[in-house]
Amino acid sequence: MSTASDRSLRTPTRRGLLIGGAAALGVAAIGAGQASASTRAPASSASARGRRLYDLVSHYSRWSVHRTGTDSENAALDWFESALRQRGATTSRFPFSYPRYEWTAEVRVGGRAVDTIPLFYQGVGNVSSDKPFVKPVTISNGATGAALSAALQEAEAENASLAVLPVVNSVPPYPAYDGLVAVNVGPVAAPAGVPTLFIPGRLADQARQGVQARISARVVPGQSDVITGWLGQPVSDPIVVATPQSGWFTCGAERGSGIAVTLELAADLARTHPVLVVGASGHELNGIGISTYLQDAFDLEPRAVICVGSAIAAGATDPASGHFELASTRTVDSNPPIPSVPGLAEALQAGRFAPTTPFPGDSANWYQRLGASVPLLGLSGDFPEFHTPDDRPERTTSPALLETAYRSVLAAAVALIRG
Repeated sequence: MSTASDRSLRTPTRRGLLIGGAAALGVAAIGAGQASASTRAPASSASARGRRLYDLVSHYSRWSVHRTGTDSENAALDWFESALRQRGATTSRFPFSYPRYEWTAEVRVGGRAVDTIPLFYQGVGNVSSDKPFVKPVTISNGATGAALSAALQEAEAENASLAVLPVVNSVPPYPAYDGLVAVNVGPVAAPAGVPTLFIPGRLADQARQGVQARISARVVPGQSDVITGWLGQPVSDPIVVATPQSGWFTCGAERGSGIAVTLELAADLARTHPVLVVGASGHELNGIGISTYLQDAFDLEPRAVICVGSAIAAGATDPASGHFELASTRTVDSNPPIPSVPGLAEALQAGRFAPTTPFPGDSANWYQRLGASVPLLGLSGDFPEFHTPDDRPERTTSPALLETAYRSVLAAAVALIRG
């Protein structure tokens, strides 16, 4: 757990390093950054590592909500910081402020209460309606899109006081998900538009027969933290391993698998060069944490950045074979380009990462901040249970998938660093 003094520390910067860095724990730094491999025990067997990674995912996903600024997300941040310290890291926190969407809501379909979540920052106030605007919407890959925008515009045109949207999430080539789903949004201080509630898409036909709904929503000052940790002696050119920290629900494969891989990867890479781990809250709010941190607190010159984003070891059932395997909807981009780095394409193929452009997820923030001069690997993706309460470890990943994904990411990181 963090102490009060930890919460007030800003992340070490190049200016701060000129004054003096924190002592490295767990890895002995040598010279300008070489660390002794003898300070770390030999790697465990593949099956043991997969189980260890799965245990980390299970620990992270035990909180049913990981939304930015909630008590459960704060507990998850404390857990992540503790996990870094257990691996010998010296940690600190970068606090950031943002407008927080605070809400309670209820939707009844056929007189029965159903699962619901608002479209954050879409309207505020205390609103009840026995005849809300209702329209089924299909979104793609857990993101806003033209269909959702059209529905919101239609609700406004009809002067609706409240909108209830049965939402289906389409993630080809897999079957559409028709349970409750949320979408990432950017925080705003003064929301406008018709307050909008999502319900499971499978309720679309019933919802046409009648819906009762209410919402109480407002925007209040909010705060969360970016967690950083040094493995090895702080230097001006660390290897950076970054991962988002927050999300909508249990976030097992979405967030937890990336966090597990990050913790393992950072410890492995720190055997040869100091590593700075960056764990940024605010992911589901369009990355408000990482964008603020990079703008206000980061001025190092990394040797390389490995951004471990969403769905690193997310599994899905192949429609043709019926096999549960790493989802094909997991993506990667690299600077320099993947084909130009020896061994990189092969490493990523082993983990079933599909090349994409531009950089996905939080890696886009890193590329915008650092440009083409710093090697960058950005991994992200989605899967059918992405942004849903059903993203539980036992349903969306496994020790075997985590082991395969980890070996792929480690090999890819090594290839990129070696260039």
